[in-house]
Amino acid sequence: MTLLRRSRRMPRAKTIRPAERYLAAGAEEARMRGHNYVGTEHILSFLTRNPDSRATRLLSRLGVESAAVEQALACWLPERWASAKIDPQALATLGIDFDSVRERLDESFGPGALERTGSGCLGICPRLKLALAHALDYAAGSALGDQHVLLGILSVPDCVAARVLGQLGVTRETMQAAVDAEP
Repeated sequence: MTLLRRSRRMPRAKTIRPAERYLAAGAEEARMRGHNYVGTEHILSFLTRNPDSRATRLLSRLGVESAAVEQALACWLPERWASAKIDPQALATLGIDFDSVRERLDESFGPGALERTGSGCLGICPRLKLALAHALDYAAGSALGDQHVLLGILSVPDCVAARVLGQLGVTRETMQAAVDAEP
């Protein structure tokens, strides 16, 4: 059996520390949606949410508006998965009042404590790790920016965000041209 070799160059980056800001924002996006993982789709959603961000300006230069990205991401990022796996009626049959349990948790740990427990530890998708490693290579020692993250995402064509951007007509080459044309 022979293994297939990837034709694209693997990233050189050894540490992901400069990308922590993007990972944290992606994690917040994932938690907000009730997901238990962080993927490229979460990072892309974060990048396009701010109308004044460099990512939004670059995509706009390519004729892609934030609303179009959010609409294309909608099937990948459902509004909210059923986060409560607790059945209050089942607890009631055992003599446990779910509302009083929630109240006590809120008193002890702050409002929404029960909801926060389900998303404490998030997995990071391998394609996101690869995209961020490519982004660090694009940054080439300079501060990691939105443009590098977009290029990194587009360097992993089988990730969700690259597929979404591809549907909207954005490729790594067109993004590179937009980055190069920026003042």
